[in-house]
Amino acid sequence: MSADSNNNYKPTTMLESKEDKEVLQLPEASNDSTIPSIKLGESIKFEDMGPVIINADGSTRQIANWDKMTESEQKVAWRRISKRNEERRKVLLEQQQQQEQMNEDKQE
Repeated sequence: MSADSNNNYKPTTMLESKEDKEVLQLPEASNDSTIPSIKLGESIKFEDMGPVIINADGSTRQIANWDKMTESEQKVAWRRISKRNEERRKVLLEQQQQQEQMNEDKQE
């Protein structure tokens, strides 16, 4: 890909020569204090971002307004989501095992 003057990216074609391609650079660092950032050797606690929710189909998401919830709301949410995630995880594992069994039966 190559960049135009507005920092919008456009796809390159296979016919372009190596001389035509620009060296891509990373965008400037953001000074947005709401975006977590770490430096080499540092770590970040994902708990600060809230719980990961397991949906019934196995996909995951997070609570969008976690940082706006009170501490007591967060505690209740952690407890409820943890319980529901465990139930959903068990159901998904059972479904996976049933599917694997069906696949094995078909091969026999």
